[in-house]
Amino acid sequence: MNYPLLYQWERLLSAHLPGFNSWQRANVALFSYGVIQAKSCQQGAIAQATSCGEQVESTARRFRRWLDNEAVDLGAFFEAWSRWVVSCVGGAEITLLVDETKLHDRIGVMLVGVAWQGRCLPLAWRTYRANSEAAYPAEGQVGMIRLTASGESRHRRSGVGPRLSRPGIGCSPALCRVVEALGWRYLFRVTCQTKIVTEDADYRIARQVQPGEVWRQAGRVFKQRGRIEAHARALWGVGYDEPWALVTNDERLTGYEYARRNWQEQSFRDLKSGGWHWGDSRLRSPHHVANLLILLAIAYTWMVALGSQAVAAGCAQPLVRRPNGAFRRLWSLFREGLRYFAQVVQRHTVCLGFTFIPDTRLT
Repeated sequence: MNYPLLYQWERLLSAHLPGFNSWQRANVALFSYGVIQAKSCQQGAIAQATSCGEQVESTARRFRRWLDNEAVDLGAFFEAWSRWVVSCVGGAEITLLVDETKLHDRIGVMLVGVAWQGRCLPLAWRTYRANSEAAYPAEGQVGMIRLTASGESRHRRSGVGPRLSRPGIGCSPALCRVVEALGWRYLFRVTCQTKIVTEDADYRIARQVQPGEVWRQAGRVFKQRGRIEAHARALWGVGYDEPWALVTNDERLTGYEYARRNWQEQSFRDLKSGGWHWGDSRLRSPHHVANLLILLAIAYTWMVALGSQAVAAGCAQPLVRRPNGAFRRLWSLFREGLRYFAQVVQRHTVCLGFTFIPDTRLT
């Protein structure tokens, strides 16, 4: 355990997350540091990596008390955390991604994050018992968007919505209205049955294209539930099994921007199998999972930031060329960050913060 680095890390978190009391600050710093050290979210691995002059079982009990702590104000954390991350990412415009994932058949998670350089940085989430209609968050995505907006309201935003796993939720007129009321742009994938209504005819969006084609039309969507003015996009990429049927409130969007949804899937993979092994978690309480995600999100975001700093410092893996001549990273920024943490941050005891530097090699 590098105590001086841990204390630097705790001071950094305390400066930007004032809603935690002293006990909570100490544990968030310690256990998020432990997640990185252990490359795991398992309590035994974290306890071994962070045991501070006490028995490992004592540290494990502290970790369990953190997970069980009902005094953690998630709303206040989301607000402060979103404001911090978005201000660090910077730029005149950001893209928000919304998606849901599951931990086996036990826990469902609805998560809002900001897209950045091929990954999605978690901002806010709701956890609930999976496959239960009664347990599903009552506010749904509409409430999640409002919750995230409260944390980064000072910045210009661009909301990009994904196709969601819950039937019908991807084509909610209420979601379109709340996003537009916030002054954001949206790009949502809708079901294959969704139509756009024009003065001339009704068009089923997904049926307007064949492989390799793109189709655009302005009109009104959700004929039975609101008739919202929107722009439809239908895209069928070569090699894909089906087209994308999309709606947006910005005629400048082509629809190809929707590909950023994959960045969130890549981040879920990092959190689960590729990094913190969240998918191996045996937690069965949505409350425990929500508190655990605070640690995982903080640790993950730090590693992505460090990965971007590794690239800027010339310490990253070289790019590799695709068959079509384009270049890609050999390692993700998350993986680069893990190595940079070990080689620079820990070795030199310097707590490099949340500085996000775009990878200009790919421009």
